[in-house]
Amino acid sequence: MRGVRAVLVVVATALALLVPAGPAVAGGTPDYPEFPYPSTTYQEPFRGQFHFSSQSGWMNDPNGLVFANGLYHFFYQHNPHGLEWDTMHWGHATSPDLVHWTQKPIALEPGVHPGTLFSGGGVVDKDNTSGLKTGVLDPIIVFSNTNGVSVFYSNDNGRTFQAYDRGRKQIEIPHESRDPNVVWDADRRQWVMVVWSNRGGNGADIYTSPDLLRWTFASRYAADWLFECPELFVLPLDGRPHWVLTSATGEYVVGAFDGTTFRTDRPQPKKMNLGTTYPGGSFYAAETFDGTPDGQVVQMAWQGGNRGSTWTGNATFPVTLGLAGSPDGPKVTRTPVAGLDSLRADSRTWRNATVTGTNNHFAGILADTYEITARFDLRGATAREFGFALHSRSDGTADSTVTYDRAAGTLYGRPFQPTGDEVSVRLLVDRGQLEIFSGDGLFSVADNVNFDSAAVSQGIRLFATDGQVRLKDAKFTRLSTSWGTAQSTLESTLAGPWHATAGSWSDVAGGKRGQTAGDSFYLSASTGGDAVYQGDLRLDTAQATGLTFRAGADGAGYTANIDAGGLVKLWRPGRDIAVYATPIVQGRSYHLKVQATGSRIQV
Repeated sequence: MRGVRAVLVVVATALALLVPAGPAVAGGTPDYPEFPYPSTTYQEPFRGQFHFSSQSGWMNDPNGLVFANGLYHFFYQHNPHGLEWDTMHWGHATSPDLVHWTQKPIALEPGVHPGTLFSGGGVVDKDNTSGLKTGVLDPIIVFSNTNGVSVFYSNDNGRTFQAYDRGRKQIEIPHESRDPNVVWDADRRQWVMVVWSNRGGNGADIYTSPDLLRWTFASRYAADWLFECPELFVLPLDGRPHWVLTSATGEYVVGAFDGTTFRTDRPQPKKMNLGTTYPGGSFYAAETFDGTPDGQVVQMAWQGGNRGSTWTGNATFPVTLGLAGSPDGPKVTRTPVAGLDSLRADSRTWRNATVTGTNNHFAGILADTYEITARFDLRGATAREFGFALHSRSDGTADSTVTYDRAAGTLYGRPFQPTGDEVSVRLLVDRGQLEIFSGDGLFSVADNVNFDSAAVSQGIRLFATDGQVRLKDAKFTRLSTSWGTAQSTLESTLAGPWHATAGSWSDVAGGKRGQTAGDSFYLSASTGGDAVYQGDLRLDTAQATGLTFRAGADGAGYTANIDAGGLVKLWRPGRDIAVYATPIVQGRSYHLKVQATGSRIQV
């Protein structure tokens, strides 16, 4: 392409409607995987810009979080056809870095996959212990159903899932039960599953397996606090592995697992997040990723309080979990993943400043999505309270205030223990989310806040009340949107950004589909030199569709296309360069390949 913009993907004429209108029902087998979402720029009011939310529809619990075949896969409980909880599907999104997410088609769909598709877990079977692997990709294996456990597996990196043994329950549980979650026990080279069940009360049933398919009941850990979505995983402390058992509320205990039984000498649970931990609250049903490339334990949870015009619910920003020693035993720490660095834009810093009720060091900053870190010195502090008013306005109001109250010993209204004579805070401020971290990750709060993004409401006020406090240092960093240029179902090595010149272009399970009354181009702004272009194309009711290259932003360039009149063409505006007659059938996919080297173009 020799320095000329290289654009790829479809040029179409008179295409049919993209998604037929109809009732909100699950698709049949021919329609799987389902992709029912309308287009969005992810710029709606209150839509998190670096917190994941479904392109549309309802989402709740994270399910089957895995790193597989080079991508993080985030599955989740999902109603794609409405904004409230209803017949559960498994939604699906992928990311290369835990920050930039791309919506994918439905992973598990009622009417296609048997059983009750409630919450569950997933693993990557890298060693093919199950024997289910059929290709070069590591299988993704997920677990769901209620009052027993069924197994589903994917050999195409999550594009489609098959029901193992026709969905028959591989574990039968004669009690109310749900939410299976699986972890690899490296010391004993076995898989371990925990399932919430009501055997006379709350608790987790523990099963073991050599192959993810044959499961043996091992033991039960009963506890009143352990309701729904249990998870068992390993975290190191002082060079030794410790097993952590959690519940949907974020409560947890730390102990040991001998291959059969989980035990702890501190049965009183601790809480890893101080948000509202009930279904629909700001932190619920957290789950960790299996198979992360660096071995870190990364967690995301459901935040149910966020909603907008087309979606309900979002996920917390992913954090890395750790353990820290304390007089009360090991405690879980939560730290935002390093991938947040990729969103950082302009920043400003302060050092050794006095904060009073009249001097706002953040005056003049207007921001919508950002990060603040700050350290305050309690020595000599006289202020009754101090902190940040976020999305503040000239009349003194603000959408949220993060306050440390010296007398009450609280931060954001939660019990807080300063580190020595210092109060540190780290704030992640998004359009519908606020996350607060302190104490090297020992203190964390996830909250949903409807921040007003209007310019008059984007102020930040650093304040102290009834006295003063010394600010050791602070840093403000603007955070860009994580919703990038990726296309949900278009698999391409051209990164974009993409734009349409006309018509309407929508995601479907097999890629992009266009609707237009004339010529319409869907173009990538990628550039390059000589290259090979290739792609799969299908005519529905259109006259022609093809690949366009060496073109400008309006689509004027070269196009190789298939024509319903029984032709393969190479043309540019105003002139057919070459024509080859061959039968072309509508509804059938054709693979076109173009090799452009200097003045030579081969189709």
